[in-house]
Amino acid sequence: MFIDDKGIVLRCVKYDDKSFIAHLFTASRGHISFMINGSHGKRSGTSARLFQPFAFLSFQWDMKPNASIQRMKEARLLFVQQDVPLHPIKRSVAMLLTEFMTYTLRDEASNPDLYLYIEHSMRWFDMAETGYANFHLVFLLKLARFLGIAPNMETYSEGELFDLTSGHFIPYGSACESIMSEHDTQLLFTLNGATYETMDSIAMNRQDRARMIQYLATYYSIHIPKFPTLQSLEILQQLI
Repeated sequence: MFIDDKGIVLRCVKYDDKSFIAHLFTASRGHISFMINGSHGKRSGTSARLFQPFAFLSFQWDMKPNASIQRMKEARLLFVQQDVPLHPIKRSVAMLLTEFMTYTLRDEASNPDLYLYIEHSMRWFDMAETGYANFHLVFLLKLARFLGIAPNMETYSEGELFDLTSGHFIPYGSACESIMSEHDTQLLFTLNGATYETMDSIAMNRQDRARMIQYLATYYSIHIPKFPTLQSLEILQQLI
């Protein structure tokens, strides 16, 4: 059965000298692995040039229900990102978010709302000229909601601390190895309620952002099985 679909490229793994396996999060079926012929020809329906991490593709594929790896018939860019590939900070943010999604979406089934959230977010990020310094933090907090691991923000009271392990706020002075400071807990609570349009009003400096992304990486590693140390995290922390 042929399906017209769209999806985001998460990563590609070499299969042999002529082929590679592309992992995409698709609008129709969630995470799907595709065998791609490594052709670079302009007439190829699945040119290897298209399969860059964080590219959004529109494509047709032949769904085989019992196959673990599927095959595409043809693909094209859904939209061309204008700023992300060229801007060093945006490109580093995209690399980091791609790593997050590679490991959090690897077992994710069909979730059209989640796909639309990712596409909308990245379109916004690509077009934003200013006010995007906190984008990766807000994106990951909202992504956690779709994954069912969102921090419980309903019980927050001023002065409490956030426990990364339980995902809940705890009273100041509680004995726990995985708690955030009072200042960072307040930042987390504020970021969680922000939108892309309002997040620029949150006063944060470079050190604040570096701590917050490290907290979020730790939180994901606690609540997502086999979540690894992210290679792009250190690169981003040097830029933001």
